[in-house]
Amino acid sequence: MNLENKALGIILCGGLSRRMGSDKSQKKVNNVKLIDIVVGLAINQVFKLALNASEQKTEKFNLELVPDCMSGNLGPLVGILSGLKWTKKQNFKWLMVFPIDSPFFPKNIVKVFFKNLKNEQVVMAKSSNRLHPVFSMWKVDLIEDLEFFLKKGERKIDLFTKKIKSRLVNFPVIGYDPFFNVNNEEDLRKAENIYSSFFQKQGD
Repeated sequence: MNLENKALGIILCGGLSRRMGSDKSQKKVNNVKLIDIVVGLAINQVFKLALNASEQKTEKFNLELVPDCMSGNLGPLVGILSGLKWTKKQNFKWLMVFPIDSPFFPKNIVKVFFKNLKNEQVVMAKSSNRLHPVFSMWKVDLIEDLEFFLKKGERKIDLFTKKIKSRLVNFPVIGYDPFFNVNNEEDLRKAENIYSSFFQKQGD
């Protein structure tokens, strides 16, 4: 099994999209839905890819749905915990997490994470001196600790990861931040420009 196939992957689609005003996953950049862009970049980097959502978000890809294991729309950590439980059931040790609203991440991020991994339990992305904790890879051994953390009412990823062995992997800014986050309509317009530039550089 290749390095990039040692992890399962999950796309977090469970957010309320308050700043966008409607479901982010269905917003389009250059006439392509965010969900389809993200799936297209992620699907070949992991052994199997799923959506952390209660309903299917894409017609192009037949992906398994992994709903939140805790109710109340409690944030990305619950989606991560849900993905970890799904990963453990399939006898894999690692889960790679992708947010729905960042459509320009590296096509080899999982491979780079494994290359930099030593004995950590979480690997997270960094660019331009900024941490991107949702772009992260988690070991299933963390399920019990993470569940306890959430049941105490805690929600912040970085607060949890400070207590365990974690590694930050830096990625270069290549004319744009590869982890650019689409939160509102203005960001969508910026994403249109990045998208065109991104695919021109790739020869599309």
